[in-house]
Amino acid sequence: MKQVFSFLLAAVLTLSMSSVKAGPARPGEEKVEVIFSRQMTFADLVKIQKELADKGIVLDYRKLEFDGEGKLLAIHFLVDCGDGFTGDAQRRLTYDGRFGFFRDYAQNAQTPFGTGNFQPTTVSAVSFRSL
Repeated sequence: MKQVFSFLLAAVLTLSMSSVKAGPARPGEEKVEVIFSRQMTFADLVKIQKELADKGIVLDYRKLEFDGEGKLLAIHFLVDCGDGFTGDAQRRLTYDGRFGFFRDYAQNAQTPFGTGNFQPTTVSAVSFRSL
């Protein structure tokens, strides 16, 4: 009886361990950053969301507001990088503001994650970029 129990316990543990998945692999990738701008459309936001999902990052749009031309006016988002770094931010966008999030995977990153408003030197001037 003890042998059957031991065998079943070992089988369950083996199956449990095989279903545990490590975080998404990002070979050679150092940084992911997204800057939302007034020029973006809904299609742009969907594309960014899909590209991030391929990297194991969940981007959830909680609230989106567009002008009459279909350009982004306001956004509230939640981001989950899948490795313990999560955050959200919201803002009514302007043409000169820098707003979004970044995740720096470098071992020596001074700031590995951030959301909200950014100074021009904090992240590069791109709408979406994966370095």
